[in-house]
Amino acid sequence: MTAPQTPRLPEAVIFDMDGTLVDTERVSQTAWRRAAADLGIDVPDSIWNSYVGCSLPNAVKIMNEHLGDPALTERLFDHQRELFFEIREQSLEPCEGALEALRALVDAGVTVALATSTIREHALPLMERFGMAPLFSSMTFGDQIEHAKPAPDIYLEAARRLGLDPATCAAVEDSVNGALAACAAGMATYLVPEWATPTPELASRCAAVLDSLRELPAQILGA
Repeated sequence: MTAPQTPRLPEAVIFDMDGTLVDTERVSQTAWRRAAADLGIDVPDSIWNSYVGCSLPNAVKIMNEHLGDPALTERLFDHQRELFFEIREQSLEPCEGALEALRALVDAGVTVALATSTIREHALPLMERFGMAPLFSSMTFGDQIEHAKPAPDIYLEAARRLGLDPATCAAVEDSVNGALAACAAGMATYLVPEWATPTPELASRCAAVLDSLRELPAQILGA
């Protein structure tokens, strides 16, 4: 299911990390559900799905509204964090086609960059672990911007670091909030959703909605 391709090659392709390049969303969702079960908390899937691409303050607010108990929310978040890092070390993998897509674009002479909501101290080791860090011309992290997605700050900052007009760049995302941020920055947005389903309105704003990153190089390069 795709929309029309962008009419020209972008000057840079800027990638989200969590759920786009590395399968942290699967790890995160597993940790959330296990943490809630350990604490005997019933949380609907709609809340877990809303956490994809959600900033930490917004996630806390959502859970506080659901539980009505800030202390219990804090216990849940602390336990989820412990489980997340435990599971991540055991089973985290790159997303399907991630390395191949990055290498195909770089080999074609396209600049690639990173724009992740994750803070540098957590994100950079993952990019190094999976051999992705050397492929990026620039990396922008969540602790380097003021407003989280769906605000466009991180994509605007990523373009600024590259010395490019955001309108000449493309963005690759897996979440609704991320796609909204990239669209708001004026970038051609390629959405590869797994946990979140875009509305028809959002899908129409994207350059393409893809089933896998394996489809991305052909979409970008027109090959």
